[in-house]
Amino acid sequence: MDVLSWGEGDLVFEPDYNVHGKRLFPWAGVDRPGWEAAWVVLSPHAVSTPHAHHENEVFFIVEGRGTMRIDDEVRPVGFGDTIFITHGSEHELTNDADTRLVYLSVWWDPAADGGRAVAAERGVAGR
Repeated sequence: MDVLSWGEGDLVFEPDYNVHGKRLFPWAGVDRPGWEAAWVVLSPHAVSTPHAHHENEVFFIVEGRGTMRIDDEVRPVGFGDTIFITHGSEHELTNDADTRLVYLSVWWDPAADGGRAVAAERGVAGR
């Protein structure tokens, strides 16, 4: 059984995104899959750096609450929310609270899934 554990001391500040994170790979003894992932912590009242990239990405919010912006769409997010971000979409996450916001970010090259994972004209159900 391979288990990767992390704590506050394992978080690294990533200035390009204005967040603290713990990337899952490379992971000793585990082959790198066709996707990447990181545990991410957004400090209280902080805003991640607005950016876009060629990968698709999913955020799984596991603690805290905030406001997610993808292109021109803005909505509140919190524990239990899963957010799909289509490649090329500018996005940022704002922590609206006095406590940290924690999420798991998973990203992959859209060519890896044959381009199947796309947002259906923002028709995905949500808040």
